[in-house]
Amino acid sequence: MDVSNSFTKMAVARKGVIGRVVRIPTKDLASRLASIPNADRAVVSCVVPSVRKHLAKALPPRQLWLDHTTPSGVAIRYPSPATIGADRLANAAAVVRSVKLPAIVVDFGTAVTFDVIDVWGCYLGGIIAPGLVTAAAALHQGTALLPKTDIRKISSSIGKSTGEAIRIGLLLGAVGLIREAVERITREAFGRRKPTVIATGGNAELVSRLAAGGKGGNPIDLVDPLLTLRGLSVIAENNP
Repeated sequence: MDVSNSFTKMAVARKGVIGRVVRIPTKDLASRLASIPNADRAVVSCVVPSVRKHLAKALPPRQLWLDHTTPSGVAIRYPSPATIGADRLANAAAVVRSVKLPAIVVDFGTAVTFDVIDVWGCYLGGIIAPGLVTAAAALHQGTALLPKTDIRKISSSIGKSTGEAIRIGLLLGAVGLIREAVERITREAFGRRKPTVIATGGNAELVSRLAAGGKGGNPIDLVDPLLTLRGLSVIAENNP
């Protein structure tokens, strides 16, 4: 189970194979606890402390709540490991298990996060920027005239309405952020050794398709919507 600020994703995994994913708005989680599938054990990443008490009562008695002290297969080279989000640690665990290192994970959630894993499987740190939906909401709430805008595919780089202009700005901004962040991280952390860049989260596929059409090719190598849940499955195996 991955409890993020916007959505909670959960699935039953058997021998490392992830089953059907249930996705619930986290704000509705307290009233939807009956949706939790039956299992022998629960492995949870949670970045919303306020739901933990009620959620723990609804989960199987055997529970593992991921934090920086949990054996995950990832060494942490970070000054304040307790401040790393549990979902970011789960993503790192999945990447260390499954892709060629070094690697950069880009997670498109409430925030856009970049997590950096070196060739030895050590977590080095990352970048946090506003998520696309978060940025769209901030533009609407912080201005008198800009409308609330959803995030969806764009077909032009020139907006013909205010909403379209916002959408284009956010998506092209995300592509530019990825290109610049990957280039700088690669130069600073990997000595220009090309990392595997893997994207996850709600808008990962949309941004990846848009980035593929730009100059220099797509900086994203892989898109895996289930990356965080895969990491939790790996951590479950590491902690029988």
